[in-house]
Amino acid sequence: MSNNGNLVAAHPGNANAVRHGLHSPRVLAPRAAEIAEGLMDLPHALPLDRPAAEEIGLVIARIEAVDRDLDERGHFGRTGARSLLDHRARLSRELRNWLREFGATPKARYDFAARMASGSVGEEIAKRLAAIEAGE
Repeated sequence: MSNNGNLVAAHPGNANAVRHGLHSPRVLAPRAAEIAEGLMDLPHALPLDRPAAEEIGLVIARIEAVDRDLDERGHFGRTGARSLLDHRARLSRELRNWLREFGATPKARYDFAARMASGSVGEEIAKRLAAIEAGE
């Protein structure tokens, strides 16, 4: 492309047109990977959980991108801010669901611990049968 003062070829890695990065894997990938690695360090995480951890990382990276853009442009008065707020709300719901499934919320961890402490269904059936046989 000729350089006549106003037309310059895009450079590799050029992020000039990126506003918030919400839809740019190149912009989101480093942060998403960092979050996923943190999730995989949790004691209950198994290699099989990596796709879920990566999805959670991507959702959090997107939320952070939206928040940055809203902080820079403001919440109201600019085109697209309302759309970003709607997108932010949807991403928050998606994140809450993923974290619950991954066992990364206080309630999910409590429920898991309670299930582990309560014993198995088979043990409970055996106890009840023993009580019935003993005439209790």
